[in-house]
Amino acid sequence: MVDLVVTAASVDRVSGSQRTGEAGVAITAGDCVYVDTAGLVQLCEKDQTIVEAAAVGFALADAAAGQPVTYQISGVVNLGATLTVGEVYVVGAAPGGIAPVADIATTNFGTVLGIAISASQLQIGINQSGVAAA
Repeated sequence: MVDLVVTAASVDRVSGSQRTGEAGVAITAGDCVYVDTAGLVQLCEKDQTIVEAAAVGFALADAAAGQPVTYQISGVVNLGATLTVGEVYVVGAAPGGIAPVADIATTNFGTVLGIAISASQLQIGINQSGVAAA
């Protein structure tokens, strides 16, 4: 399988909490993000480092590097993508990507993002395992 195809214009907070930080790179609504040691919001990837896999939420709007970006950390988010109800989603391989749990391969860091509660909505339940698949 591959990362979800997200339609940025359809991404929206349904319920839950959000935060705002400074984008360290260009970010698109729906991207899975983490906060680096400098406090900048960056794009997650499961196949890079443990830090880059440590998701904190989902970008709710586009932002250029150096600009404010709001990201959702809890509750329900409309990801602007087609989800499979009941499927667990994790940090994907592409920068900012989101993928089904079955996509975790050997050496990938497993960070659970949440579970699909409808064909478009994800109940956020982030679990940064810090463990690479064997």
